[in-house]
Amino acid sequence: MLLAAALAAPAMAQKGRFEVDLGLVDIERVGYREVQLPPLPDADIAFGFSLSAPDGEKVHHLPKATVRITLMNERDEVVFDVSDELSNFTRAESTRATFLYLRGVQNQAPGPDGGWGTYAHPRKGGRYRMTVETLKSNVTMTKFVVRLMGVDGRWK
Repeated sequence: MLLAAALAAPAMAQKGRFEVDLGLVDIERVGYREVQLPPLPDADIAFGFSLSAPDGEKVHHLPKATVRITLMNERDEVVFDVSDELSNFTRAESTRATFLYLRGVQNQAPGPDGGWGTYAHPRKGGRYRMTVETLKSNVTMTKFVVRLMGVDGRWK
């Protein structure tokens, strides 16, 4: 899949890629927050979590925290609603961080606006909000910064 290849490409090859940083996620405590998304491009976007260490250390094991991500559009349609342990997410490495996202279930039709796993294909002019919830915390990951992100797979 082109998106998975782009996510795994070196940072230099990713310069033309759309990225939206939706802020920090606290996986050390059970909690919930909602984010209004900025206008999004007409592209396939994978939403997920960027894990990085301040000292540039690589992530060797994935957190056991369980999270739920829900994307809703302005029509109150559920674009996607997934929950799983972060260690079960698909892992894409770059020189800066590890990106974790979920693919959809094989043979499952995409939801509204292309929702499949943590992927979506936003409509032009669509408005979206996302909720992220830590259902089961993991305090062993305190040295890593976890950010909620959206990235597309375009190459330039």
